[in-house]
Amino acid sequence: MSQKVLDLCRLLPGPLAGRMLADLGFEVVRLLPPAGDLTQALSPQLYDWLATGKQTITLDLKTSDGVGQLKALAAEAVILLEMNRPGVMERLGVGPETLRAINPKLTYVRIASYRDAALYEAPGHDLTYLASGGFIPRFSDGWKYLQIADGAGAYWAVIAALDGLRKGGGFYEVYLSEAAAGLAYPPPIKLDGSIVCYGIYPTREGQLALGLLEPHFWQRFCAAVGREDWKASAFSPAIESNPVYVEIKALLAERTADEWEALALTHGFPARKVQPYTPPPSTIPWREAH
Repeated sequence: MSQKVLDLCRLLPGPLAGRMLADLGFEVVRLLPPAGDLTQALSPQLYDWLATGKQTITLDLKTSDGVGQLKALAAEAVILLEMNRPGVMERLGVGPETLRAINPKLTYVRIASYRDAALYEAPGHDLTYLASGGFIPRFSDGWKYLQIADGAGAYWAVIAALDGLRKGGGFYEVYLSEAAAGLAYPPPIKLDGSIVCYGIYPTREGQLALGLLEPHFWQRFCAAVGREDWKASAFSPAIESNPVYVEIKALLAERTADEWEALALTHGFPARKVQPYTPPPSTIPWREAH
């Protein structure tokens, strides 16, 4: 059976979904208009990363040849991803009803902006999706560093595509203004670096992330560094007026992050060196165990 995916998307959510499907082993064909993708000019490294594992073809859907080519490709595909405004593909003659008449087993996934009828055809971007969904107060300045709605939307698009495969085809709309809802759970307290047992500390070389929330992990850390007197202070504030915080900082500055990580592995408590960022080689976080 064909495992071909047609990725007609530009910018981030759709191409990210396509990249994940490529990493899962699907044959992903990226179909770009003659104007290309703005991401290539704005963020070439991101563009190249999103294109990994895909074949890219230029396709002009404003011509009859382009429409015919898409119909022929859709006849052999199992998934199609697009993120045009609702109605655009229909006006071009290649909407979900038309393509699924050609191939009833096709799973057609439209990554859209809003479910609300009043905003259904309104354009948007990650920031405006977070704003309209009420997520800015939850994520604060997180939007400056991570495209939360776009990223979550990509994952939901993949889930929709796989659900369609499971059911033998279908038409799905994924709403980016709602996509971040699964990440907008009520915030857990104390996981913001405000307590001594949970945060990032400088060392003699590099930084160390401590994640010692559970009492047994904190107690193992205290025993390993010979500071049993800290055992009752795990949730004390990470502020300069707290002597335990000051003492922990001074202690961790005596060794490198690599040395502290080795100690943590020996004694069984979660502390890891902060590694430099590199673009991940794959989006798949699992292996098939036997």
